[in-house]
Amino acid sequence: MTELTAAHAHESDRYDYWPSRNLRSTGLWRSPFLMKAEQRALERAVIWSKRFDAQKDLVCEAEKADNLLIVASGWAYRYACAPDGGRQLTALLMPGDIANLDMLLFERVAYSVRTLTDVIVVALPRNRALALVDEHPGIARTFTGLAMIENAIASKWMLSLGRRSAHARIAHLLCEIAIRVGNEGENDITFPFPLRQEQIGDLLGLTNIHVNRTVRQLRKDGLIQLCDRVLTIPDVAALRYAAGFDPSYLHMHRHIDAAARPTADIA
Repeated sequence: MTELTAAHAHESDRYDYWPSRNLRSTGLWRSPFLMKAEQRALERAVIWSKRFDAQKDLVCEAEKADNLLIVASGWAYRYACAPDGGRQLTALLMPGDIANLDMLLFERVAYSVRTLTDVIVVALPRNRALALVDEHPGIARTFTGLAMIENAIASKWMLSLGRRSAHARIAHLLCEIAIRVGNEGENDITFPFPLRQEQIGDLLGLTNIHVNRTVRQLRKDGLIQLCDRVLTIPDVAALRYAAGFDPSYLHMHRHIDAAARPTADIA
């Protein structure tokens, strides 16, 4: 088995040596670019899955690692720290996301990854991932597509940091998360929302006081309901209007160009 990074080596007694069971539950497995034979190749390539508690580092900045870590359940986030200790969240990671996709091509990354909730992670060795990319065009397209979506999300977050009001920043984030967790309805959608005010502030460049004030205003306006870390959006269209939100940048499966989809499969 590939050696773990120091950040989580002490929890090695919690491995599941049938990781394909967890891989199948992810959006990665359901990628529109994959043929069945390529799904099976991914199954054979992963080496373990494991449960991690909330608030545990999975990847540490500049630390060398041998595995791509696929989030199978739960939420995590990427973050970077300034010399004065200030922290910026740079990505939210949800089931099907690869926590350290950069490690497909680079041995070290310029960020850390921490669990937000309890998570299950599936490990794909970097050398096996590179071999799969060479052998299977659908897997290569899947990794490329994930990188492109990450870039699109980062661009929208940068726009929020530089040009949106606090009200629009938080509204836009909530609209994005609703899509990413699989809620594309128009009315009264509800989903778990584990982010705390401090984490929203670290993501959107706002103080805790500003986040608190803005969330209270969104509630007062009837745009959201938030209770016991469960978020309800009564009127999705109204929240999207407040945010100036257009979901097309998330490139959901129905928007994938037909020319990029597989045209044949192997039994």
